[in-house]
Amino acid sequence: MKWYKQKYVNRRDWILDNLEFLGLSEKEIVVVLLIDFFNSNHINITIDLLCKKTGFEENEINKILSVLFAKKFLQIEARNNVPCFILDGLFELEVEVIESELDNSLFNLFEKEFKRPLTQKEMETISDWVKTIDSKLIIEALKQASMYKKVKLSYIDKILKNWVNNNVTISMIQEGKVF
Repeated sequence: MKWYKQKYVNRRDWILDNLEFLGLSEKEIVVVLLIDFFNSNHINITIDLLCKKTGFEENEINKILSVLFAKKFLQIEARNNVPCFILDGLFELEVEVIESELDNSLFNLFEKEFKRPLTQKEMETISDWVKTIDSKLIIEALKQASMYKKVKLSYIDKILKNWVNNNVTISMIQEGKVF
């Protein structure tokens, strides 16, 4: 099962958390959030309902739906003679872009701190960290290594393993509870 279809995933939270990567206008965001809300509450979606809830004119809703369809964020299928609005494309297309953006910004931080380009192996190591460790925690480990003038991935890896083993969170570090 796809990650975004799991019961514990709050799709609207994910959308809001990743707005900067989605490239949606304010009106498109409103429509996407409404569609997701209606879908999760098993409410049949109609153009009239979208117009009523948003206050947008019908031609404006149609234009927004066309844009979402063109971006491959939205699919509309007929099921039992009822149109179904499916936002799966929003999650499938953007995950790779977002992960790539996060990796690239981390790579840039490491290269700046190391004062040289990263090797392929170093990039793979950082990408592996990102899969299981909060990026903010990785950045904090880089800061600590830099502070002690030990800017090596092996040193940063030891910091991260120590923090993971001791269930250290970014808030604990920011509050000065971890040294």
